[in-house]
Amino acid sequence: MKDEIYGVILAGGSGTRLWPLSRNLLPKQFLKVGRKGSFFEQTVKRISPIVGIKNVLVVTNKLHAFGAGYNQFKDLRVLIEPEAKNTAPAIGLSAVYLKKLSQADPIIVVLPSDHIIGRVGDFHKVIKKAVKEAQNGKIVTLGIVPDSPETGYGYIEVNKKPSSFNTAVLSVEKFIEKPDLKTADKFLKTGRYFWNSGMFVFKASVILKEFKKYIPSAHNKLWEIYNDAFASNKIDYEKLNHCFSLMPNISIDYAIMERSKLVYTIPSRIGWSDVGSWHYFHKVLPKDKNKNVKFGDVIDIDSSNNLLYSDKRLLAAIGVNNLSIIETADAVLVSDINRSQEVKKIVQKLKKIKRNEFNEHLTIERPWGYYTVLVDLPSYKVKKIKVLPYQKINFRYHKSSLRHWFIVQGKAEIILGKKRIIVKENCHIDIPKKLGYMISNLGGKDLEIIEIQTGKYFAEGDIVNLDDRHCRIQI
Repeated sequence: MKDEIYGVILAGGSGTRLWPLSRNLLPKQFLKVGRKGSFFEQTVKRISPIVGIKNVLVVTNKLHAFGAGYNQFKDLRVLIEPEAKNTAPAIGLSAVYLKKLSQADPIIVVLPSDHIIGRVGDFHKVIKKAVKEAQNGKIVTLGIVPDSPETGYGYIEVNKKPSSFNTAVLSVEKFIEKPDLKTADKFLKTGRYFWNSGMFVFKASVILKEFKKYIPSAHNKLWEIYNDAFASNKIDYEKLNHCFSLMPNISIDYAIMERSKLVYTIPSRIGWSDVGSWHYFHKVLPKDKNKNVKFGDVIDIDSSNNLLYSDKRLLAAIGVNNLSIIETADAVLVSDINRSQEVKKIVQKLKKIKRNEFNEHLTIERPWGYYTVLVDLPSYKVKKIKVLPYQKINFRYHKSSLRHWFIVQGKAEIILGKKRIIVKENCHIDIPKKLGYMISNLGGKDLEIIEIQTGKYFAEGDIVNLDDRHCRIQI
């Protein structure tokens, strides 16, 4: 019997490395990359020819469960972690979930959701080779052939210099944390060290045996989830949440890969980058004759080796060199392009002083449409809400704030408590606090609402969702 293959896409993240474009509520994987769509969309499309869209599972957290990009993939499965616990619990959870789903021992291809891969054909060849090796009980990782002594990546050391790329399968000697420049240069010269891509292929039974061997406490909780929380077609969330909360917060590298004797790597040349900073973003994207990468409405004079990114407004640069200049509607970043990894320090400072710019953009996409914050003051907040045709905002209520809605385009069907109300264009309705409501756009054009919130607290924590209709966790 042919082994069933699943793709598991890890789609968490905190949105620190590409700030101000990425935010806590919009991490890197949901950023649009030119005309090719977001990193996440590209990842789904890249693995689908190997496993089929119905065999793609996205593992994410509650913050990003309704992120931009899920809605366009009709058969995509989304599994929500009860809390962020790093990659080992996420991968373990996906293994027991897919084992229960398939009622067999599937092969799992684990992929981060935020990478660029320029040579998709070569990527497919490597994954197919890794699947064959995984059928024989190996845990296979993709080791990226380095082209420079990078200090921003972890490395994999193999037992000998490979005779070929994309086909050789070599035993892993050890995983190595991000080295200094001198050490990275030595690695590059030996030909036996490769960048750790974070992509893995294995059988569900094999990885679970390694969980049992190296982190038995986590293994026990995973089998409790398998036997109890996933016992029927309906997930027992109380059991799932309890068991998951007791699992260690640890990466798959530390937990298993650095210790297992079953780990092999395929040295791969697939045009890979994890775009972990604006520096790497500049490195991998096409440049003009002056080595500038330009996005959006940008004009430059006598400037070179810059990343110039305009999201909303005209960005003009004169006589500047080696800079990252990133413009959004509510923030502008200017930094030395070689210090762009330090942007996380800005995010940490914003979080410490409780600035909302670390958390979200003014415009937030949702499966049903989007909203844009127009005014945000201590005593009131104003939003423009757009609900797409035939979409609904799930049933909810607000604990402490009142909503005043003015319909400026379209016609809204609103369930307010036990009442059904039709609100037409140029009319308004008030939504009291602590009263459940649901809004539907029944028409063929966008429903646009100007919302005024009044009260003392307007953050997402004021919302209590009663019917998460967009949450597609499936067994």
